[in-house]
Amino acid sequence: MTNAATRRTVLAHIVLALAMVALAGCGEQRAATDPGDRERSLRASASCSAHADQAAAQRAADTRDPDRDGRYCESLPCPCAGPGSGSTTPPEPAQSKPRPCIRPRDVQPIGFSATKFPRIRAHMLAAIRRGWPAVLVLNRSGADERRRQLLQRIPTRPGHDRDEYPPAVGRGRGTSLMRGEQPRGWKADVTYVPSGENRGHGSVLGIKLRRFCDGTRFRYVFY
Repeated sequence: MTNAATRRTVLAHIVLALAMVALAGCGEQRAATDPGDRERSLRASASCSAHADQAAAQRAADTRDPDRDGRYCESLPCPCAGPGSGSTTPPEPAQSKPRPCIRPRDVQPIGFSATKFPRIRAHMLAAIRRGWPAVLVLNRSGADERRRQLLQRIPTRPGHDRDEYPPAVGRGRGTSLMRGEQPRGWKADVTYVPSGENRGHGSVLGIKLRRFCDGTRFRYVFY
């Protein structure tokens, strides 16, 4: 064999040896990662539907974690648990203390716009002329039942509501309420007013009376 042939043979053996070494290195690297791959494959054997909530999926750790943040089945409802957390109890929501109501001694004026509520104003004035009181007593308890008793025999009318004066929350028991003592406390004067005006007035009335305790005396004032 010539020297050139010998050199080519030796070179071929060297290239083959280097290739085998490189392949062996890749195999070792793959072998190093295979346990994790097998573990993830095992974890993927269960679906999120097998768990009731995030905390249960987190404890089991047998599902996929697509974003690899250590939290499983983030689409499930709470109770939630982060990685390594065993807690299944959601935090208690902060509860604000209800503000105490007030009961002033004086009659409280409850103001409304005469422009926005002209028919409510006209009804109030007509009812007072018929003997219903100008000064009312706040009495929320039983208001819905008083309204039901009053309106059950009065037919509805399209586009209109049946306005009550005194309002249901302003009649019933109360020393300053004419015709308001039991058993006549559910009665009131009723007329038809456009639905939008009546409901707007009711919303404003509820907001303005919110801070007062039952028993507070009040009256309508239009400006």
